[in-house]
Amino acid sequence: MKKLIGSFILVLLVLQACQKPEPQTNNTLPEGATPYTEADIQFVPYTSQNKVFKRMPALDSTWTITFKERVRTEEYFAWDQTYFTFDHNPNLELELRLRYLQTDNSQKTLAVYMPYPDAGGTYRTNLFEMPITSDNLETGFFQDLIEYHDTIVLNSIEWYDVFEVNELLSTDAEKDGPQNFSKIYYNTVYGIIYMIQNNGTNWVLQQ
Repeated sequence: MKKLIGSFILVLLVLQACQKPEPQTNNTLPEGATPYTEADIQFVPYTSQNKVFKRMPALDSTWTITFKERVRTEEYFAWDQTYFTFDHNPNLELELRLRYLQTDNSQKTLAVYMPYPDAGGTYRTNLFEMPITSDNLETGFFQDLIEYHDTIVLNSIEWYDVFEVNELLSTDAEKDGPQNFSKIYYNTVYGIIYMIQNNGTNWVLQQ
């Protein structure tokens, strides 16, 4: 009986570790952190707009990500969350979460949880994270994960102040799938402007 209870507790701990961290429910800042300002929070530009993406290069297929809600705490610090769903599959929920870097509470970041079905049909998310400033990207935690572009041309459109973001951690093979995302491009005016999937499909924000 004791072995059975111990095994059950172990399974629960493993399942909890695989889930996204839940928002904080108190107004206590992590040690070393500074409160989010209104300017910081505007790093995520979404308020209520739906966004339309076209499949490259022929622009012959459309994805609409539908704004669901934006949740903010009373104070201007982490756990500001914005949610979208995909029109072709409402089970796919995209989340953008302002928070602090887990290994350095002094660094404010945006975590983007990109949803996808794995090869077996289970819905999962892939994490992309970026700092809310381009300062010191070449030497800091994100130096091998992010490339910052003052300007970049995508779909014959010139975009400014763009973060080219790779997945934070490589996806385990058994949790991967062709519809998983391998890279996103982001700026503070439009949010996500370009998405690349494992199957080679690229999606660009319609302008």
